[in-house]
Amino acid sequence: MKILIIGTGGMGRETLAILRDREKEDSCPRAELLGFLTNHTDLHGTTIDGCAVLGPESCVQEHPDAEVICAIGNPRDRIRVVAQLTALGAVFTQAVHPSLVCRPDAEISAGSIIAPHVTMTTNVRIGKHVIVNNNVSLSHDCVLEDFVSIAPGAVLAGYVHVECGAELGANCTLLPRIRIGRGACIGAGAVVTKDVAPNAIVAGVPARVLREFDGLDRL
Repeated sequence: MKILIIGTGGMGRETLAILRDREKEDSCPRAELLGFLTNHTDLHGTTIDGCAVLGPESCVQEHPDAEVICAIGNPRDRIRVVAQLTALGAVFTQAVHPSLVCRPDAEISAGSIIAPHVTMTTNVRIGKHVIVNNNVSLSHDCVLEDFVSIAPGAVLAGYVHVECGAELGANCTLLPRIRIGRGACIGAGAVVTKDVAPNAIVAGVPARVLREFDGLDRL
């Protein structure tokens, strides 16, 4: 399998590290990392962490046998870029770190990125193009819809449901049976004790609404 990484920022470099760690494991299928694609023209022809920057995102068309990982941390940007790549015929794959602890019934969909030391218990469902960062804990029956982003150290108790494009900050805690609305943003360290409306921005202990996304930022 050949792989292209979309995005050269921090998430792109972390994804590169995940793929390299997978190469060290005999149990992981072999993959050939072709390089990065980005629309930042000043990076074309350079290398990042020893991996070539091949050109713009549209270059996916030049590699029809490659699979793609969109490693862009902001979910709103990721939604936009994945739509463009899909129109160009891109086929997406996962980047799952070999340190993942999960039950056999867990589901991880195409395009998702699972960073080191994530724990998933029973009946966890992860949608497409989700990013789960280091040391996140997902308890039983959690659901992460497409394009969710979870920062390091977040803890989700049982039956938490996170809707499309929501973003969870570092070290936040979501109590059981909470539902996070589409496009909502949870601040770092927040303790969420009740449902969060779509496009709301919440923070604090307990978490309270600060404001809402509006205009083009609404999902």
